Amino acid sequence: MSRSVSSAYDDFAAGNATVVPGYGDTSRLIRLLTVIGAPAPAEETMERTLAVLADALPAEVVCVASVIDDRLVVTAAHGLGADDPALVQGWPMGPAARQAIETATAVARARLDQRDCPPVEGAGPATACAWIPLASGSDPTGDLLMALRWTGGPFAAADVRVLESVGYRLWSAVETLERTATLERLAAAGPGLARHVDLDALLAEAVVLFRELTVTDSAFVVTLSDGVFELAAYTGTDTSIPRRWPRTVTTMPNWKQLSAGEAYVGQRERIPERPDETAGSPTVLCVPVMRDGVVLALLGATGHRARSFGKTGIDIATIMANYLSAAMANATLYLTLTEREQELRRQASHDPLTGLANRVYLGRRIAEALAASPDGVGLLFCDLDGFKAVNDRLGHETGDELLQQVAIRLRSAVDPDDLLSRFGGDEFVLLLPGVHHLGDLTAAGRRVQRCLSGPIVLRGERFAVSASIGAVLGRNGSSASMMLRHADAAMYVAKSQGPGRIEVFDDAASHRSIDRLDLRAELDHALERGELSVVFQPIVNLKTSAIRSFEALARWTHPVRGQVPPDVFIPMAEETGAIVPIGAWVLSQACTRLMEWQHRFPEDDLTVCVNVSMVQLERSHQDLLSVIAGTGADPHDIWLEVTERMDTSGDIGDQVAALRSAGVHFSLDDFGMSYSSLTYLQRFPVEGIKIDRTFVAPMTADETQRGIVRAILALGESLSVKVVAEGIETQGQVDGLLDLGCRYGQGYLLGRPMTAEACITALRGR
Repeated sequence: MSRSVSSAYDDFAAGNATVVPGYGDTSRLIRLLTVIGAPAPAEETMERTLAVLADALPAEVVCVASVIDDRLVVTAAHGLGADDPALVQGWPMGPAARQAIETATAVARARLDQRDCPPVEGAGPATACAWIPLASGSDPTGDLLMALRWTGGPFAAADVRVLESVGYRLWSAVETLERTATLERLAAAGPGLARHVDLDALLAEAVVLFRELTVTDSAFVVTLSDGVFELAAYTGTDTSIPRRWPRTVTTMPNWKQLSAGEAYVGQRERIPERPDETAGSPTVLCVPVMRDGVVLALLGATGHRARSFGKTGIDIATIMANYLSAAMANATLYLTLTEREQELRRQASHDPLTGLANRVYLGRRIAEALAASPDGVGLLFCDLDGFKAVNDRLGHETGDELLQQVAIRLRSAVDPDDLLSRFGGDEFVLLLPGVHHLGDLTAAGRRVQRCLSGPIVLRGERFAVSASIGAVLGRNGSSASMMLRHADAAMYVAKSQGPGRIEVFDDAASHRSIDRLDLRAELDHALERGELSVVFQPIVNLKTSAIRSFEALARWTHPVRGQVPPDVFIPMAEETGAIVPIGAWVLSQACTRLMEWQHRFPEDDLTVCVNVSMVQLERSHQDLLSVIAGTGADPHDIWLEVTERMDTSGDIGDQVAALRSAGVHFSLDDFGMSYSSLTYLQRFPVEGIKIDRTFVAPMTADETQRGIVRAILALGESLSVKVVAEGIETQGQVDGLLDLGCRYGQGYLLGRPMTAEACITALRGR
């Protein structure tokens, strides 16, 4: 403001203003000061001041107008009707108003240019008008205080000075009131942002509040992640905002200033390809939302109203950014906790390997399906055929990959309403809520088999996969546990008929399933009840018939069922983990008996062979070397037999190395039954191999089988490993083996499995 205007204001404020004709008495001037200084909301202060000023001048219309797109838009007025076009629509800015804005000085006219006349309803051309530019401190606001007369003479210089003084005092008071009211609203509304637990909803509300507080055309917020800004929310009339994002920090205007935590106010970035975008909202206010010195987001507003981008606007934006930072931290923390909770729930209900539902979640869903569909619920219990052989031969890692691929295949056979779960190991269960007939169950089972029909390629190797499927239809009165038990029973019936079969549950399957489950439960207590025993089958020198070794074999005599075949209870023991204590006990018994035989027959150089499972060799289980040492037996006289289907990866290496270093020998049982035999010999410290009975039995009648035996013997000789032929039942087989150079054999012809006492008798007889 000029010195003359300031002095006039000082005189006016001090009550020393010159009273000119037409102004009324001094009391009216004092009334202006009283109205401006009275505590009241900004809008009320503005309205009352304009009314008193109109009376004091006098003037028919006194108003405040903002310059918007070369138009004067009235923001407060006295003397205009509520529906007056001048108040509702504004009018084009004329030469006099433009001069006042551009020169920041007061302009008064007695003879008005038609372009300067506002279209006041029911009034002719005004006879006089004064335009007073308003400023915030020394910064123009783009607003004008206007006084118009339709009667009386022109505004004198003293009138203009009074208008300038009143305008300055009025605008300072209104700005202070508006700033206070805005900050009070921000203080009340800002903390409420923290109630949002949804980040999107938080940012959407924040931009609306920010636009209202700054009185701008549009507001936006962009979030920063990995150097890229993404538009999170915006509101307002500026439709070009979404087109400006995303963008990187390297292309962000004024990024150096913003990244330092400073606000930016200035001209919007002008995009050459879209020059008209900045016409409606030429100015931008942008503040960084910071946390620990790092920019999380940018809060911005665009518009044309100069007042919005002054000090008050910057202060509001800065405070708002601080509130938003705290609210975003709360929303992010809540999101993290929610995601963690969801992940924990998912982990509790899903299998970590395949991502399918687990058995706990499956049981709950079966119960829900039964309650919702009393007419029928289908269930398929699928067990992969031959999976254990793959797992044993190639290791758990490959087995896990195979299970993941199977899960992907099975998903393709599942309808949206069905539930696919991994029940455990290589068992998958498919819940079919919409199935009500046995025929539908069979059709669903065939879909499963078809989806598994093609080979699965893993690590360059092709795997043929099939599944044995047990199906059951649950009806009113069924339970989840009952359906699973019945489906499991049907699955075992299907598996007994060969790979890739489907069996629908019936009573016979139920009895077989219950029988098998009971047997598994009883096996856990067989050792402590003394139901297990060890028998020994001799391994002899085929030329001299001298016994060179004994193979220890576990037997289970059930008090009710009688003899349980080893090929039944040994796999059960491996499944349940009972093989660990049972295997250690068998090894201890074999070592103890060996020492007795060696004491009685020292000249025979006897050894003993004991079958071991991969489970027994795992590092977490009992140390087999300590079992041998506990009996006092010489480890050099102990042969541990493994199968080529056994997994030799993982954590069995330490125990195998320790046993081998102590002198224990390893022999490969059932040699030739898998094409991985040669690979196995390379990976495992094998010193002996056993030719499987399937090659020995037909060798006298089949020259091809004889050639296979010859090749195995030649391989053994080249590798300097001991070769034993199994399953010898005829003298012709003995003669044929001797002709091929085989020195050792085992079979019923040479000696059946016998008790330890019977072994002593056999040794004496030989």
